Amino acid sequence: MASEADQNQPTKKPTLADNHGEEDEDFISRLPDTILHMILSKLEMRDAAVTTAVSKRWAPVFTTLPSLKIDGNSFNPRVLAYPDHWEPYVEDADKWMESLFSVLDSRKTPIEKFEIDVGIFAKCDGYFHVVFRELCGAGVKELLILNNAFDHIYDLPSPVFSCNTIVNLELLYCSIEVPSKLTGLRSVKSLKLRHVTVADIDLRRMISQCNAMEKLVITDCNKVENIVIRGPSLLELVINFCRPVGISLKSVPRLAFVEVSLIYDYNSWFEYYASFEERFAAREDSDEDFFTYCSNDNSFRDTGKTFEGTNEATNLMAFLNRIRSVKDLRLNFSNEYRAMLSKEGIALPTRLSPKCYLVELKKLQLSWPSNYHTFNTLVSCLLKSSPHLMEIIICVDASCDDKYRHFALELDFWDKQLPAECVKHHMTTATFYYGYISEDCFGFPKFLLLNARNLKNMNIFYTGKLNDKPETTDKIKHEVLAVQQASPDVEMTIKPLISRFQYSDDDGDLS
Repeated sequence: MASEADQNQPTKKPTLADNHGEEDEDFISRLPDTILHMILSKLEMRDAAVTTAVSKRWAPVFTTLPSLKIDGNSFNPRVLAYPDHWEPYVEDADKWMESLFSVLDSRKTPIEKFEIDVGIFAKCDGYFHVVFRELCGAGVKELLILNNAFDHIYDLPSPVFSCNTIVNLELLYCSIEVPSKLTGLRSVKSLKLRHVTVADIDLRRMISQCNAMEKLVITDCNKVENIVIRGPSLLELVINFCRPVGISLKSVPRLAFVEVSLIYDYNSWFEYYASFEERFAAREDSDEDFFTYCSNDNSFRDTGKTFEGTNEATNLMAFLNRIRSVKDLRLNFSNEYRAMLSKEGIALPTRLSPKCYLVELKKLQLSWPSNYHTFNTLVSCLLKSSPHLMEIIICVDASCDDKYRHFALELDFWDKQLPAECVKHHMTTATFYYGYISEDCFGFPKFLLLNARNLKNMNIFYTGKLNDKPETTDKIKHEVLAVQQASPDVEMTIKPLISRFQYSDDDGDLS
């Protein structure tokens, strides 16, 4: 029986510890591993690693992370501040590699995604060979090797070519030499090659080996002159080059999205030229000067010939003739490309061959620096060859130099054109982005208003100072609405662009 003293004691309020006893933990620690993994994935590597010392609950969380994202700062002794355009660099390569091996050795489960963005691959290639051998042997699914030292190209290690668990492979500033016996890469669904050095035959073999590939991105690859693609499962293709290159599609029956950017710029040759400087520095013949080395290098010499003699019109038409199944097509061209496309003796056809019509195409986006005759001829060709096109987007680059504008399209080009089948019956949306406003830039919008019977929306965005926007907007309204509209239901939006990706919220709509 309780004593009188005990009865006089105040009643103790129940606590969380009373309910859960020794198992009492904070709310975050009681979350499932999948949520904790998401939390740690948002932290820097050094911060995520110290959570192993928090409690017994947290100890295995870091060592079972399904993905690791590593950069130069991950194992530096202190976090350094870098300008936005600089990549973190490794202060002490030996200690940095020791820390990386320590993290990998502590793993309790295989790594599913491994992303590494550093500039010491070439310097520590032996160590990294071991790293990628272990990752590939353990069944890594996503592998991103991002070499941020563009002047020290990294040779892709052989274990990658024999791995059949990788579904996502991304390479930056790597050199690819496909082994004679290629046994891996059969599970790759997404392949991204950016600024890699690879010969045509190696690129062709690598692409052909990836039978399951659904997405392919190729950006400014050195030594590449002709891209040959066989992709029975390929759905999405993105190609970006700053120099002439041939694109040959052999078998792409499922291809639905294509984006090709041919932004030829002579200044961009510096980067390609710089890659030869790096190879020159590693040459065995120390008595050979740099320019002799370049003149003796077939890839450098032959690429120059390709740039001078490429028949761009033939290449472009051959490419367009092989994308019959595409639903979304985006083409981005520079003025340098236009100059090559419109060389004397080379003419674009008025339409594609009927058997090559883009019968599945629903959306077309075209970007170029000005309303050149050559580009408008291409627009007309694509309209006549895309019977079911529903949406078109035209972007006239805001960065266009004034010195090019006198090449602009003559005023009556579209007055001479007959409306294509898609314009008369299927076109519903048209959007225009103008980097500048000139007297002859509204020929195509007026052509669509005059002939597109099912047009529902027309959007015109232009670059200009906001303080003179009302005057400019009124001028555009007066110019465009002067024609008789074939569709009584079309809604028009005319707004000034604040930047390339934003427009003013001030009212500029018309009904």
